[in-house]
Amino acid sequence: MDGLMFDTERVAVDSWVAAAEQLGYAVGREVFLAMVGTAAGSMKPILAKLYGESFPYDELRRLRLEIAALHLDEYGVPVKEGLRELLAFLRAAGIPMAVATSTNRARVEPLLARSGVAGFFQVVVCGDEVLRCKPAPEIYLSAAARLGTSPGRCLVLEDSRIGIAAAHAAGAIPVMVPDLVQPDAATLARVHGVMGSLSDVRLYLQTGRPDLATGPDRVNTKYEMPATLSMPEPQRVL
Repeated sequence: MDGLMFDTERVAVDSWVAAAEQLGYAVGREVFLAMVGTAAGSMKPILAKLYGESFPYDELRRLRLEIAALHLDEYGVPVKEGLRELLAFLRAAGIPMAVATSTNRARVEPLLARSGVAGFFQVVVCGDEVLRCKPAPEIYLSAAARLGTSPGRCLVLEDSRIGIAAAHAAGAIPVMVPDLVQPDAATLARVHGVMGSLSDVRLYLQTGRPDLATGPDRVNTKYEMPATLSMPEPQRVL
């Protein structure tokens, strides 16, 4: 959801940095960038290791959520380029869709509703509903099961390295649409494709030709998706 459907990872990182400053900690932006895609519960031990067991993570997170909420209240939910068009295309093709996010449901549902895309999804699996979040595969295994299909029939769109690792471990078909963090060598070894935007994903699924998307500067054709994905069968899922 964050960073793929909505341009909210920038808001999140900025709010983490601002909250840390308010609490008297100079935590570099790169620290939070390295944890993009990580569930909130998994961030606590990472920050404790970096800054000591007395690091006020719970207070930091509470403050960061307040800062982010104020930003979204003022400016609205920033929807990623091509999201609505991709969702409309998939729904018209009869392809069921799921959201599988490390974010807690209490935050997920308002964002989906406020952005106007909640009705596109048959299943929503959130970080507080699984025992092990990304990069563990559980969240994608759960999403596939709730959709009534196998992970290997699921196309997974992810913006983070951690999310790609989770989708790959689940046996799904991972495609990366990078946001704040570009794929590294390990990520490129796991993905079936790297696309510049959700518009590129839609055009590729419609045509099977990455060159018909927004151009070679936006689409990584070296890691081209298999031709079998050029037009999904109706039972395939996102």
